[in-house]
Amino acid sequence: MNRVLNFSLPGIVLLLAFGSNLNNFVFGHTFSGDESASFLTKVEMMKIEYQLAQKQLSSNATVAKEHAEHLTEHITTNDTKEITERNPRLATELNDTLTDFIKTFESGSPSQSEVKDKVSNISDVLSEVLSARIDKEQLNNVTVKALVLNDLVGEGLEHYNSSLGMDSHDENNTSISNSTEKDKNETTNIVDEADYQSSQAAVLLAIDIYNVIKPNSNANSTDLADSLSSLKGKIDNKSPFDEIDKIVDEKITPLLNDIFKLGLVQEEGDHHGEGEVHGGEPSHDSSKNETQGTDVKG
Repeated sequence: MNRVLNFSLPGIVLLLAFGSNLNNFVFGHTFSGDESASFLTKVEMMKIEYQLAQKQLSSNATVAKEHAEHLTEHITTNDTKEITERNPRLATELNDTLTDFIKTFESGSPSQSEVKDKVSNISDVLSEVLSARIDKEQLNNVTVKALVLNDLVGEGLEHYNSSLGMDSHDENNTSISNSTEKDKNETTNIVDEADYQSSQAAVLLAIDIYNVIKPNSNANSTDLADSLSSLKGKIDNKSPFDEIDKIVDEKITPLLNDIFKLGLVQEEGDHHGEGEVHGGEPSHDSSKNETQGTDVKG
């Protein structure tokens, strides 16, 4: 404070002129809509995993444990660094609550009440993290929500692919079916139940988000709703991966681009991942788009 008081008048004027930039140094950089959507997707996937861990505890402890272990897969070192920039205490608490939750399942068969309490702890910390990490206008931004929807569809594909025991980078990972009526009813063999459940939950949440942001005035709104429903049905029926991937490539991605102007880039050959569609990344700056008062569900 003493150093500030000793500044000359021109120095004070400069400080006032660049005050907004100083805020960025104190609180970390301002995140774009794409970055916010990516982080929101990670949080939503973490919620899915701890909710499924809690749900599966009584029926399949092994699957419950796998869901718990998936929690930390969604948070990177860079994410932790960005949270620390905003609030070091939250970064530490998030790490501690996630570690504590996983250890609970490693120690044997935890009680429902114990898991419920720990789920509540994680939920509270994540709520604080979101408030610190993402500006309110980003949380209410329709295009950000549409990007989260896209990312969740990608998560659904990735987890479905993993549930088949396939490497996401293996070009032979699709269950290719011939063009006969019999093959259209072909099903696949699920080898990882936890990944399969995560896939279902991710797509279901994508549908829930779309029901919130669906623009009734757009002629393609119903078509996208039907395509998302078809995607869910294919996953529920354990259809071959290439059939599911085709719905995303030929229907969902083009419709998302048309309705929400996301600027998603699509390439043949790769599989969906978080924040991308077949190797492409959303190029649209969602921070400049309209907002909506209802937050992303979850």
